[in-house]
Amino acid sequence: MRGALLALALALPGGAALAAEPLAPFAAEYRIHVNKIPTPIKATLVLEPAPGEDRYRMLFEADSFMLTNTEESWFEWNDCEPRTERYVHEFQGFGKHRYHHTDFSWSPPRAVNSDSKEGKESFDIPADALDELTMLLRARCVFATGDKEYTATSVYGDRVRQHHFIVIDRETLDTPMGELDTLIVEKRRKGDRKEKRRTLFWVAPAKDYMVVKARHIESTLLRGELIMIDYGN
Repeated sequence: MRGALLALALALPGGAALAAEPLAPFAAEYRIHVNKIPTPIKATLVLEPAPGEDRYRMLFEADSFMLTNTEESWFEWNDCEPRTERYVHEFQGFGKHRYHHTDFSWSPPRAVNSDSKEGKESFDIPADALDELTMLLRARCVFATGDKEYTATSVYGDRVRQHHFIVIDRETLDTPMGELDTLIVEKRRKGDRKEKRRTLFWVAPAKDYMVVKARHIESTLLRGELIMIDYGN
């Protein structure tokens, strides 16, 4: 279940204007389902301005008696390009407490990561690297131009990973914002050794590519879904 929840944490609403326009604040609430069964776990995702020009904070939280999962990113937004300053992820549940605290610098591009396993480590990163919370903000800009595929590089802990996003279908969904036409986007991670693992996002072009639903298939025995139940500006 933890693997499904962490993968679904990437299901980000867009809720933002394109190109050089500022991002619009939003707050969304989701219900988490595991193997098609609703769980008591609700998740919230918030985007809000941070002090300084073109700076924002995005927060994802899932909390229940079973677990607590928090992801937080502070980043700059410039011409549809998020540039991370700091990323934090903490998970506590099922007798485990894990965390990653990562600071990004860009002259030259480097990351300093502190985590629950390896302690503190500094390493070079690609100039276009993103964190795993803001990664879809860049992808949605690409889809808005009509392109159907996008590759992104992310930093998580001490790992640099490549992800490929591709539009595979369309579907109309009933959402808190009414009935919406959505694109179904599949995220594929380069070098993934689990052939059955898949992550899908349903994004609504009419709502600035808001993600209204996400599904992570970890294996034939474990499937998680994140379904929007409320949305506000």
